[in-house]
Amino acid sequence: MATPANAVYQQQIGDGDMHLTSAAQAKLAELQGQADGEIAAIRVFVSGGGCGGMTYGMTYTDQITPYDSVINGPGFTLAVDTVALNYLRGCEIDFSTDTLNPSFVFNNVFQSVGGSGTCGGCGGGGKF
Repeated sequence: MATPANAVYQQQIGDGDMHLTSAAQAKLAELQGQADGEIAAIRVFVSGGGCGGMTYGMTYTDQITPYDSVINGPGFTLAVDTVALNYLRGCEIDFSTDTLNPSFVFNNVFQSVGGSGTCGGCGGGGKF
């Protein structure tokens, strides 16, 4: 299906769409500050649902596309493509240090897709 030439996508993600805790914001700023200068943003992604449901993760990206919505926070930019944002709408992203492996936690994710609520990209392939 072709995308209409006059399609308008949301540019800024509002707090009603996705909320970042202060711990998540601080960690995002730290990670983006440590990244090389070619990193434009930290991308949140959603990948296929197997028996464990959808997987939520983050990775660095060197570009923000016209199909992305963004959160410009203090020291970081978070990008989410339009399709992923539909699965994440209403979620809260937190950064938890309460476990042996500190990680981003996705709370209140789109319940009908059966997500696990944890970052599926931790520790591998340049993801965190």
